[in-house]
Amino acid sequence: LAEMVGLALSAGLTLSRALHTAAPLIHPVLQREVGRVLRQAARVGLGNALAAATGHGRRFFGSVAHAVVTGAPLAPAVDSFVRETTAERRVVRQEAARRLPVRLMLPLALLILPGFVLLTVGPTVLAALERFVLPQ
Repeated sequence: LAEMVGLALSAGLTLSRALHTAAPLIHPVLQREVGRVLRQAARVGLGNALAAATGHGRRFFGSVAHAVVTGAPLAPAVDSFVRETTAERRVVRQEAARRLPVRLMLPLALLILPGFVLLTVGPTVLAALERFVLPQ
């Protein structure tokens, strides 16, 4: 949502028009939230509607509401929000990538390693058994 709204704002659309344009292109849950905000904005004003928004888009709506209420430029506020959330998602993915080797250790030890040992050491053990234990 934030990326599309930022793109629409940089194209010269107003915030309400940018939200209206981005709504059909986003997840249905966020789509309903944007619709709710736009309907409420018609009654109480866009800044108040954004500030009162709840749900998954609350952080985005809150940061945009702050820019609307203070009169700050919207495009930089949205771009800042996009950069911040992108960095947060990157950190989460990096943490998951760091935990992956630990999670893969058990399947490696229980499934792959025994087969590897059997295939590499097994023929040697069988050859030794044939030579020493089972004389011809």
